[in-house]
Amino acid sequence: MRFPIILILLAGMLTSLAGADDFRIWKISNGGHFEAKLKSVSAQKVTLQNREGKVIDFPTGNLISSDQAYIREWSSAHAPAETDAAPAEEPSEFSKKVYKDLVYLKGSRLAQFKPEAGDSPKYFAFYRSALWCPPCRAFTPKLVKFYKKQKRRGAAFELVYISSDRNEDSMVEYMKDYDMPWPAFKYGTNKNIVTTKGGGIPNLIVSDADGKKLFGSYNDDGKYIGPTAVMNKLEELLKK
Repeated sequence: MRFPIILILLAGMLTSLAGADDFRIWKISNGGHFEAKLKSVSAQKVTLQNREGKVIDFPTGNLISSDQAYIREWSSAHAPAETDAAPAEEPSEFSKKVYKDLVYLKGSRLAQFKPEAGDSPKYFAFYRSALWCPPCRAFTPKLVKFYKKQKRRGAAFELVYISSDRNEDSMVEYMKDYDMPWPAFKYGTNKNIVTTKGGGIPNLIVSDADGKKLFGSYNDDGKYIGPTAVMNKLEELLKK
């Protein structure tokens, strides 16, 4: 009669191991880490539970990009079945065009970016930049901080990286070194998705959901005003 007892013990061990697999190490973007299990996902935060059973809500924007990628994959895998709830707002044709060619950094490689259901930004910001460009490398950390701040407060926009790197490997290196939390166009695609008065970088260009350019690092006279002025103007726009 020992055989059934062994089976029961093995079943208990397997259950325990399966539960353990739900726990993972989460890394905070400004340093530090902790272990927890993902319980649920909402617009700008996740609900996590530690091994002692304590449950907390944590801002998604405060986690590193690979953890944010894990959250998107987990959310897709745990998406609820369709119900009779009111349908989400239909994305614009321009939004569909943008999302069609997006990738994100998953570990050390690029993977297809899948927006969350009902994701329909009011604005897009396109960031033309490159690893080889010193002014770009100086500005990118400021943009990362801005992006995370806006995402924490639920701002209805998305930022997309348009690479001016010399090759895809440099693009991946740049995204990884600066922990870019936003998606990017596939290397070499959509470089002129919105008009610009100049070809210099760094160039930050803002459009509405239909692709109409609102403002950018080159003003209407073709004068370069830089990305910081655009970032500040976008911040004011997102407050409305």
